[in-house]
Amino acid sequence: MSNTDIKNWYNAVIPKRDAEGAYEYDRWFKNPIQRAGYEMTKQAIVRRVFDDDSLNPVRILELGPGAGTWTKLLIGRFPDAYFDLLDISKEMLARATQVLGNKEKVRFIESDILNWEPEGKYDYFFSSRVLEYIDDKEKLCKKIFSVLEEDGRGFLITKMPHYERERFLERRSSEFHEGQIAPGALRDALLATGFIDVDCYPVTTSIPFFHSARLNLVLGKLFARWPLGPISMFFAESYCVLFRKPEDFKL
Repeated sequence: MSNTDIKNWYNAVIPKRDAEGAYEYDRWFKNPIQRAGYEMTKQAIVRRVFDDDSLNPVRILELGPGAGTWTKLLIGRFPDAYFDLLDISKEMLARATQVLGNKEKVRFIESDILNWEPEGKYDYFFSSRVLEYIDDKEKLCKKIFSVLEEDGRGFLITKMPHYERERFLERRSSEFHEGQIAPGALRDALLATGFIDVDCYPVTTSIPFFHSARLNLVLGKLFARWPLGPISMFFAESYCVLFRKPEDFKL
């Protein structure tokens, strides 16, 4: 699906699904499995972003803030930073605005990031579960590179593709979910763009056939200690990538 298709889908569907402002609840807290996913995602952000004492960003770009679920945590961790929240869907931005309210250091920007021209550069890039919906991954990597300051850092979470497993289980993936990219391919794309210190880690995990939030949490806590490997990739439902723009980068 194209970025325009994604934009149109969200703008049409979200108002119907979120008539009472329940988007965040339905996404992360409706049942034990979702709550476990929230907890694992939160812990990945804390471990890989918040616990990094070297981070002190002045300007942060978040792509696809959703209902501001992770933005709230970022603002709490970096209270002095300026935030630009960028989303292709006006309806999704409306959800973030409702949750976050009018804050002096937060701006809401409606645009396709691939065609967007920022006013300045950023010290940090953050995105959770958006990459899989962007049709040109290579162009996105180049855009992120161009909007970051030298020595700027980035962190993104995206869905782990399990197409072979889904076919084995005779499950058909919808067109909406066919844009997932494997960690190795994403790492190669970031390195080819010019990023350094590219590392991948599991975020949320799930044991096939066992719908157990407790087991998912135990497995997630175990795998979170190390970079992605063949075993953790099998169980991971999402993963994160950390990267940095070289300090001495020259055009």
